[in-house]
Amino acid sequence: MKINYLLFWGLFGLIAEIFFTALVNLVSKKDFNLTGHTSLWMFPIYALGLTYGFDFVQQIISNDFIRYLSYPFWIWLVEILVGYPAKKIGLKIWDYSYLPGNRHWQGIISYIHFPIWIIFGILVEFVDNFLY
Repeated sequence: MKINYLLFWGLFGLIAEIFFTALVNLVSKKDFNLTGHTSLWMFPIYALGLTYGFDFVQQIISNDFIRYLSYPFWIWLVEILVGYPAKKIGLKIWDYSYLPGNRHWQGIISYIHFPIWIIFGILVEFVDNFLY
């Protein structure tokens, strides 16, 4: 049964990222082709993170408001645990180094995505309520 959730959340994450990057390109570059992108490396990250990670966070933080505010920190933790070692071996699964100034940490964490990660967490919870 969990394999269905792993597949669903892995694909959900990839599709959400493609939609998000296409919308960012539309707004920032006026790219009406709506070209989005992701990395296939993100599939297992989304699959495991959204199947098990969000359940874990919901179990330890019952207050909705606090949990929503905590999502960026959990996501940043995953970005560090995955992105830093990947960068050390030459993989750039994602790269925020295009952001100017102090808006990122080594291209691995984007500080300006803080509200986006909150919205993403709320969206995942909303979708998750339909699955169970």
